[in-house]
Amino acid sequence: MPRPSQELKILEAALACFAEHGYDGTRIKQIAQRAGVSEGALYRHYPSKEAVARALFIEHMGDLGHAAAQIVALPLATPARLERCVKLILARYRANPAAMLFVLQQKPQLFGEIPPGFLWPLDMLERLMAEGQRDGSVRAGQPNLLAAMFLGCLVRPLLVAEYADPGSLDLLHTTAHDRTIVAAALAAVARPSAREAPDE
Repeated sequence: MPRPSQELKILEAALACFAEHGYDGTRIKQIAQRAGVSEGALYRHYPSKEAVARALFIEHMGDLGHAAAQIVALPLATPARLERCVKLILARYRANPAAMLFVLQQKPQLFGEIPPGFLWPLDMLERLMAEGQRDGSVRAGQPNLLAAMFLGCLVRPLLVAEYADPGSLDLLHTTAHDRTIVAAALAAVARPSAREAPDE
């Protein structure tokens, strides 16, 4: 019978391989070698690379979705909750950059069916956009588009920090840029003030 400790090693090894080689560039053999298990032992836990990736995606994206749902439920103004969402993603990135970059860059369609009731972080952001439109703090527009714009202000800096020349942008070891990222994300979806030109 497969040992639970092996499963954890396999998932950790897969995450490291995906971070190093990309999902498409990773082979089952590489995951098994990194985990210190045989390919047969790996297949006793997961029938394919896709199954390993699906388990990682559900674990880490689901955890992020639950945390975002807790923020949405807070009795705070919409901008304050949106700011907490930014800080949540930055904190999760710093705690486990490989996991955060993996879930932000993968298409869930690659991994088959997602469990019913799965909490998607983007859905939580959509809810905040709709609430913000009702209370007047968020600009007009389709909520899922606004949620994507908001998320883009977070994802792009993380990707630049990950793939740019070493030391050119450090978001992992310092919080010096957090205020700029928060301000950019909030500005992307904020309702224009009366002094600003209206949207075309």
